[in-house]
Amino acid sequence: MSAVSTIVGTERGVAPRVCACYDVLDVAPSGGVLDFTDGKYVDERNDRAAYLAAQHRQAEYLLDQAACGPGTRLLDIGCGYGRILEHAARRGAQAVGVTISPPQVAFCQARGLSALELNYRDMFDDPDRDWERAFDALIANGSLEHFVQPADAAAGRSDAIYDEMFAIFRRLLPTGGRLVTTAIHFRRVDQVDPRDMRRGPFAHPRRSASYHFAMVLERTFGGWYPAPGQLARCAKPYFRLVDQEDGTHDYHLTSEYWLRRFQWTTATDPRVWWALTRKWFRQRRAVVEMLRCQVWDQSWAWQFRPPAPTRLLRQTWLAI
Repeated sequence: MSAVSTIVGTERGVAPRVCACYDVLDVAPSGGVLDFTDGKYVDERNDRAAYLAAQHRQAEYLLDQAACGPGTRLLDIGCGYGRILEHAARRGAQAVGVTISPPQVAFCQARGLSALELNYRDMFDDPDRDWERAFDALIANGSLEHFVQPADAAAGRSDAIYDEMFAIFRRLLPTGGRLVTTAIHFRRVDQVDPRDMRRGPFAHPRRSASYHFAMVLERTFGGWYPAPGQLARCAKPYFRLVDQEDGTHDYHLTSEYWLRRFQWTTATDPRVWWALTRKWFRQRRAVVEMLRCQVWDQSWAWQFRPPAPTRLLRQTWLAI
């Protein structure tokens, strides 16, 4: 029996925690942050100019890995505010993005980018669209961390979800097509017990590893990280891993920049005050939890501070 067949239909929707996360994070553009993934740094300098250069460098790296050039049909899965789409357009590619966030879709479309509000798992459910072998390359830049939830991991469904993910990605590509992923990984197999994460952060000692992981994965961002080797194992029927790069330190620098930027803008920028106030009245609990995760407890940045308990891997896959 295929692992995909063990996933029942009621589990196919987007987790509410993921939707709430990106609704709250829609305040970030007001503070000058338009992307939620790692940059690619050349040294330890981490001011505004270095951050923007690192974001540019990472986008170009991903597109190089995807062999993206004029006429390339590219799909960005979890396109966010369109950074990769913009870079691809400059190369003359035919780039399309999908995201589950309506504000992100609106932001992209207002800038003339092609973005759809769509869960990748539903791409082949629309009879009016033919996605079969529709792209030459795919990029999933920091999005697959949301595809498995702690409840899925606790129920033993993570392999099945990744198997389904790679099967869908393979249908989108011809043989020899490229898939480029960036994803946070656990350092060790069984490093974190998902059943403990389901209890929430406050079931654990304050600022312990379990507290931080539960704050990020169960309480605020909604997701789960693959274990070492898990993606390659699940991809085996569909893709071959052809390149891998460790970007953990890059994500450390990126996250520390985000922290400083948010602290400064919340103290000085009326646009951020207004954006947070509007979110406060609509999603008070989600705003408080995100502030706790990002600023007060700094659980997000903790993941990448040496000795980092996670790894950020940039991986390139070839469709077989």
